[in-house]
Order: sequence, then structure tokens, then C-alpha cells
Amino acid sequence: MIKPVKKSEVNIRQWVRDRILFLAVAIFVIGAGAYISAEHLFDVDGIWIHPVREFALLISLIGVIALGYEVFLRELTFNEYKEALEEIVNPDAVRLGIHGIYKNRSELAQATSFEGLFKNVKEEIFIGGSSLLSISTASRELIKEKVLSGVKIRLLLMDPNSPVVELITRQGGGKHTFLNEIKTSLLLLQKLHDEIQQKSPPGNKGELIVHSYDSIPSHSFISIDPERSSGVIVADIGPYLGRSTPRPSMLVVNKKKGMFDYWKEMNDLMWEASYPVDMEAADPTSSETKTLVLASGIETEYYDTESETWEKASVCQMGSGWRGIKGGQWVWVRETVSLEEAKTGSQHKFRFKFALPINNPNAIRRAEILLRSDDTCHISVNAVSLRQEYGGAEYPDPFLIDIDQYVQDGENTISFKLISYARPDAKDTGDNPTGLIYRLHIEYS
Repeated sequence: MIKPVKKSEVNIRQWVRDRILFLAVAIFVIGAGAYISAEHLFDVDGIWIHPVREFALLISLIGVIALGYEVFLRELTFNEYKEALEEIVNPDAVRLGIHGIYKNRSELAQATSFEGLFKNVKEEIFIGGSSLLSISTASRELIKEKVLSGVKIRLLLMDPNSPVVELITRQGGGKHTFLNEIKTSLLLLQKLHDEIQQKSPPGNKGELIVHSYDSIPSHSFISIDPERSSGVIVADIGPYLGRSTPRPSMLVVNKKKGMFDYWKEMNDLMWEASYPVDMEAADPTSSETKTLVLASGIETEYYDTESETWEKASVCQMGSGWRGIKGGQWVWVRETVSLEEAKTGSQHKFRFKFALPINNPNAIRRAEILLRSDDTCHISVNAVSLRQEYGGAEYPDPFLIDIDQYVQDGENTISFKLISYARPDAKDTGDNPTGLIYRLHIEYS
């Protein structure tokens, strides 16, 4: 197995910036030092001391001005030029407050992460969609953190008992995956609600509110501080109808007479037509079937061959053509490969463990994994190796792997051997990315 070479990639812009800052500080120090030491080098009554001190003072002021510009004004000036250029290139988009249009969610995820969207939230996060499985799995800790810090979070998803769900199920080929996703989300959100209630400090204004609706969704969205001038909305253009066809997404900011008010009104209409979900109920889905959902993320482990220990995997940068899996995150040993790894390829072992509280094997009704990887991987379930190779980072549909005959009562381990093929002509780390994404879904009684 090829050992990865841990190499930090050089950020040219940061490298130049650091040296400009150093140069500005050096100019100031030289000027100030010359000003202070002038009286020791020249006669105080001599003809040269005043011109030298004035020149030294000028040098130190140049250093201060350069430092101030670099620290405070450079980014502001750059953004002003950028906005002016965007307005020349695409005046309609700027006028309407459109900051980006993405062909699918994978492209959106590469440009804007949940962490980036939620970073500057002040009052409220409002998220609407069909099942919200990705929110209830991959973003649950982020949501908990925001609620405990005083942020109000509203979540809006479909009612599992709605006749529309059955319609979408038929359009999706008759499988009940979509219905199970909704039920799973409600169970996970109930658990998250309980955790927040237990940890919420006295006087905390943050709260988690979950509503459901029974109509065909007009769109999915993420709304950040919609009542503030700094508000941002990300909206999918078009409804989810059980198909794998990618939907484009639009990111808009709160700008007068722009698209923001349109999307805000659409979001509010969906909320007004919804009804609250009782998070205090024993089971908000009223189902006898229990569900366990686990997805790739930082809970995934990789085997470090140098220390011979299992370490936490990292959420990695997505390849340009990669597709996601709802609820999962692309993971690898680091955020990105090194250039040498891109050229020579690599092999790494990953695993995740889970406990399954069942009384007998007949209690398992369904156990399956949705999987994508780049390039390929081999899978073992509780030391039983599956013969097929899996991959398909760019496939429209992920691999669906049935594992119900391999899971067992108590502790279970699923292992992956991820292989990235060599690409000797790689010029950049992005020429040969590697990663793994999955979601495990188990139903049992």
C-alpha cells in the first residue's frame, strides 16, 4: 500500500499577503529605529540630525500606512472592484441580488457549506424540504449548537401520512425509500429536540420548531435571518418529485426589489399551510417499525498505517463531477490529496461501527447501504467480504447494497478499502481527488 506523503499545499495569495505584511512592519521598524537612534549617531546641534529624523519619520509613516491598507482596506477595495465588475458583466443578476446559480446540490455544496451559511446567523434559520434527512443526520450537531446559542430554527418537511408521499413513491418506482427517509428524519429530530431540551440553559431564546405539510412542495430552501438586511436564501428551483433528476439552486441576498422577497413570500406560504409536529410524542411517526440511519461523516474512521491506529476521517473536498448522497458527507483521511498522491494513487482502509438492539435475526426487515466512491472500494460487513467492487462518484444513482443477511444483534462493523488509481500526468491536486460517501438504512422490529 502506498503511504501518503503529508504535504501542505501552498496558498499563493496568503503567501504574498504574509510577506507584504512583514515588509510593512519591517519598514515601520526601520523608520522608527532610525528616528530614535538619530540623536545617538549625529550631533544634536549638527546640520544632519533634523533631515535624518524627518526622513526616518516619513519611512515609518509609510510602513504604518502600508500596514493599515493591507490589514483593513485591501479586502474592502477588492470586494468593491469585484462587485463593480459583476455589475458590468451581469447587471441583471446583481440588480436582483443573485449571488450564484448552481446546476445541482453537489455543485452548491462545493461553493457553499452549511457551516459557511450558518456562520453569521443572528436570529433565525428556516429550512424547508421534502424529508430533511441530510439536515437531521449530517447537520444535527450544527443545529443543536445554534439553538443552544439562542438561534431560532424552524424546520418544515412532508407529512409521512400525506397522500402526496404515496404519489411521489409511485413516481420514484414504487420503493418506500422516500417514506422511510421522512419517518427517519422525524425520529432523529425528536431525539435532537430532547437533547436540546436537556442542555438548554435558563433563559435561552433559541428553540427548534418542526412543522409538516401534506401538499406537493413548491421548492426546497434554506433561509438565514429573513427579517434582517443581511438575510440570505438558498432555494431549489422546482419541486422534488421522487426522481433523481438534479434540480438547480439559487443563492440570493436581501436586496431591494430583488428575488429575495419573492422566495421569502414562497417560504412563508409553505409555513402558513403547515401544522406543528408534536416532538413530545413517544413516536411522531406512529410506526411499529424502528429505523437506524448512519451516514458518512467525522464518525467514520480510517486506519493510519504510520501509528497503526484508527483515527477520525475528515470531510473532504468534493470532486468537480461528484454527486452526493442525502445525509452523507464525502470523507477521506484529509481534506484533500497531495500532488504526489494524485500522481501515484493511494489505498486506505475505513470503517464505522454501530450497535443494533434486536432480539433475533428475523427482526431485521431491511438493511441496505447507498454508496459512492472515487475511484473504487471493497466492502466487508462483520468480516464477511462482499465480492463486487463499488464506486460511481459521478453516476446518476448510487450503488444500493443489501446487507440484511450480514448484520447481527449487538456490535456491527462495516469496513471499506478505498482505492485511488494513479494519474501520473496530474498537474494539480484536483486532477485526481478521492473520497467515500455512504448512508446506511436499517429497519427492524
